[in-house]
Amino acid sequence: MYNYPFWYERDVSDVGGVRPSVLSTRVRMARNISGLAFPGRMSVDQYLHLRASILRVLTSYSFLECSKSRDVGISPGDFLVATDSIDNGVVVFGNPESGQIVVTGDEDHFRISTVALGLVLEDTVASTFKLERCLASEFSFAYDKNRFGFLTASMANAGLAMRVSVWMHVPALILTGKWSEVEPLLVSLDMSVRGISGEASDVTAGMVQLSNRTSYGRTASELVAKLIRVISLVDAAERDAVSELLREHRSKTIDYLKWMSLFEQPFIMRDDFVHAVSAALLAARLGYNVRFDTALALRVLVAGFKSRQQDGLVQMQVVRGFLKDTVV
Repeated sequence: MYNYPFWYERDVSDVGGVRPSVLSTRVRMARNISGLAFPGRMSVDQYLHLRASILRVLTSYSFLECSKSRDVGISPGDFLVATDSIDNGVVVFGNPESGQIVVTGDEDHFRISTVALGLVLEDTVASTFKLERCLASEFSFAYDKNRFGFLTASMANAGLAMRVSVWMHVPALILTGKWSEVEPLLVSLDMSVRGISGEASDVTAGMVQLSNRTSYGRTASELVAKLIRVISLVDAAERDAVSELLREHRSKTIDYLKWMSLFEQPFIMRDDFVHAVSAALLAARLGYNVRFDTALALRVLVAGFKSRQQDGLVQMQVVRGFLKDTVV
């Protein structure tokens, strides 16, 4: 049906600017239509009209309703963005070429998200603003220029109503116990620290999401500048922890790398799968003969999530089509 691949299916050589500890970048905006009740207070007729209007506009920008694209359908997981279920009035529209999604029917009328591979903050912010401007040309967004900025269902989103986040891989900090020192520092810097499954999830396999907690009184440039400083802090701490691993935690490190053996199994649990990918990335970072890089890791993670069954198992025969001979 399509003559282009999904964004995460491009060749690894096409992806630049990937820092070892930063797996992906995400920018999310919340927007609401002026004069229209929040989704939780909308009538059925208002909701159906809004959904039809959004579908009409987004279709002109090559977006697809996630339940209706390709033969197997697009799911929110295809875009590496944690969203709520498509049920209960929440609808997800996605652009498989750009990796952008628009969620409607959640707390706000629009949740606009852009995801990119590696550390590409400025470009991801620019792409998100571009999509926001396209929608603003069709819908009048609620905005209070004197006090609150963009009006949203949650006061935590007051102001610019934008979250800039990165997905980082910091297994050495976890294995050395140094994460317990770094995390409180991040919280004190007003950063949100989450696991890769989104809000209220724990850090698993050294995978962590970092984002600004609020955007009130801040510009996009200020949010990006602060996140860059935080990334540099965490990245430096992770490098120091990696140096410490083989000196003082050799036994624990070798045990952790054994997660890679799960790639040989026909089925593994999703959490175990994340640990196996984390171990492969760490092995490559430590200089072991593992041809497994960050860009491929994201493709494999998505493949595993796409092929999961209701019982949470990852079908490794599907994933191996992505792995091929990359894990030695």
